Amino acid sequence: MPYVIAYPGTAGSFSHGAAQQAFPGETCVAYETFPEAAKAVVEGQADYALLPVENSFAGAVLPTYSLLEKLPLQIVGETMKAVRHHLLGLPGAKLEDIRHIASHPQAIAQCDAFLQTLRDVQIVPSANTAISAREVAAVGDVTRAAIASMEAAKEYGLVPLVENIQTSAANTTRFFILSMSAIPLAEPSKATVTFRVNNEVGALVKVLSSFADSGLNMTRIESRPLPDTPFQYFFSADFEGAMDAAHLSRAMAAARPYTCALRLLGVYPKAEKPL
Repeated sequence: MPYVIAYPGTAGSFSHGAAQQAFPGETCVAYETFPEAAKAVVEGQADYALLPVENSFAGAVLPTYSLLEKLPLQIVGETMKAVRHHLLGLPGAKLEDIRHIASHPQAIAQCDAFLQTLRDVQIVPSANTAISAREVAAVGDVTRAAIASMEAAKEYGLVPLVENIQTSAANTTRFFILSMSAIPLAEPSKATVTFRVNNEVGALVKVLSSFADSGLNMTRIESRPLPDTPFQYFFSADFEGAMDAAHLSRAMAAARPYTCALRLLGVYPKAEKPL
């Protein structure tokens, strides 16, 4: 049965490329924003949504975690994509003429070293890298440029003014594959949880000890502010290894008394390397 895959952005975006590589031959449908892509699955318009969750250079993508807090979606897979950013402009444009560069905030952060070398250039955050490229093509102003992929350049008739401007040569983005079903896409070897600890001495230590005593191998933990609650924080953690339901249930039960919120976001197969 063919699948419909929702992704944020437009044709030529990194999310589009990741969706095509994770689901070759399936129908990939663009949505303008992260919430629209996620809600497409909730409302039955798509089978899966693919959203960026972490970049190896710029860190966590908070809007994705925020959506997972609000919507009844499950992580059923992940994929990784090597990210190569290019400064794209109209044919005939020159780097020294550029006065306005637009891109997604994550892409801007990932190219900070290059951008700091420019003078008299306005850096403008936008909804998506490929949307920025599309707008440069539509406006037709040679003083405007976008940070986006080579696929976006081909899609919108732009040319690279400077190639590979990402600060890190190993720049990689991890994407969650989300579904209304909790069935993983393959044999699960990884799990992700989010939690908030009680306001008491040693609560975080007790949560981490509960996971460790249950035999879960924690490979990542990160503290991030709650977007809608000033000076309150949540933790996200990844575990790898055997992910049977009974084992995870015992670990969650052991940690729950020390938390005011604890959610298993999903068990899923680990992406071994960037695509």
